[in-house]
Parts: sequence; structure tokens; C-alpha cells
Amino acid sequence: MQETMIDYKQNIYQELSRLTKGLGSEKRLDILNILSQGPKTVEGIAHATDLSVANTSRHLQVLKESHLVVTSRNGNFIRYSLASEKVVQLVLLLFAVGEEQLAEVRAIESDYDEAAGVPQIELANAIELAAQTDVLLLDLRPVEEYEAGHLPKALNLPIDEFDQKKAQLPKEKTIIVYCRGRQCGYANLAAQDLQSLGYSIYSLNRSFADWKWGASSRSELD
Repeated sequence: MQETMIDYKQNIYQELSRLTKGLGSEKRLDILNILSQGPKTVEGIAHATDLSVANTSRHLQVLKESHLVVTSRNGNFIRYSLASEKVVQLVLLLFAVGEEQLAEVRAIESDYDEAAGVPQIELANAIELAAQTDVLLLDLRPVEEYEAGHLPKALNLPIDEFDQKKAQLPKEKTIIVYCRGRQCGYANLAAQDLQSLGYSIYSLNRSFADWKWGASSRSELD
């Protein structure tokens, strides 16, 4: 009986360890964060992570074998997405635990914020302020991520178009800038740029996914 129980436990833990293989790479964590924003092609993931298509494909294969991502076909393109809502929550929880348990993570974030020299804002405060007419919530993510879901009342200005279009932003409004969350540095950089141009700004280092999965008490998302 004891041997049967031991075999049972070992078999379960062996299978569960496949998940940790998928999580055990900084590059794959980056990919998981990207996919928490919405589905993407291999080429789109490669562009977002600054990896080659070949390296991206190898990492995606590991994630697929770990059952953390799934594929779907859209015409001639294969799109990757996180395997389930629970996987999205797992990714966000991993980042949250990292911030809470690892002083090194908190130090890296603090140093990055300090170097940017821009005011930071918490997610709940940003949502509350965005309801005011004199506040603009600016989403820096690509169009397809914005269309997959965004913070209420957010305006989309993809980071690839930011330099060309930033001067068109209204100076009479306070601008709250966000991108893909704490693991993405674009919000601080864009906020720093706008601040140098005389805009009143905040940097929001949280994402739509952070808001959505922190909104379990709401029955409907805007």
C-alpha cells in the first residue's frame, strides 16, 4: 500500500514538473507576459521580445509541451495564446509573488522608477482618475492587444508610433501612461518623454491583465 501511494505521488509531481520547465526561463516568462495581453503569431512574439523567430519558436515549443500555451489557425497564420484563464492568473500570480518575496525584484523596480524620475500611480487610483474629463489614460500597446482588451476609457497610441504622434496629445489633460505592466519599461520611458515636453503625467506600471484579473467581483468589463 505504501509503495502504491509513493508511486502515485511521484507520478503526479513528475507531470506537474512539466509546468515548471515552461516557467524556468526568463525568455519564456517574457513570452508568457506578452501572451497575457492577447494572442500573437510567432513573428509578433519575436518582435515584442526582441528574439529571433527561430529562438521564439523553440521557446514556444517548450511552452506548448508544458501545456501553458495553445495554438489556433487564423487563415495562413498560427496564433499562440495562453492555454486557459487559469494560466493567465498563474503568470500574474508568479509576478506578484516575485515582487513580494524577492527583495532583488523590488530593488530593480525601485531603481528603474527612480531613474525615470516620473510620478507613479497605483492601478485603482488611475482607474478612478480616468473617469474625470481632464485625465487621459494612454495605452502604449500594439493595436491588436488594445483591441483584445484595455483599461476603461483608454486611448491607444502604440509605442512604435509614439515619437511621431506624441505632440498631438492634449496638453490640457493629465496623462496616465501604461503598457504591459511591471515587467515592461515603456510606461516610465514614455512618461519621462512627455514630462520633458511639459505634460502633466503619471506612469502606471500595471497592465490591462492586472486590472481584468483583479476585477473578479465585477460581472462585466468595459
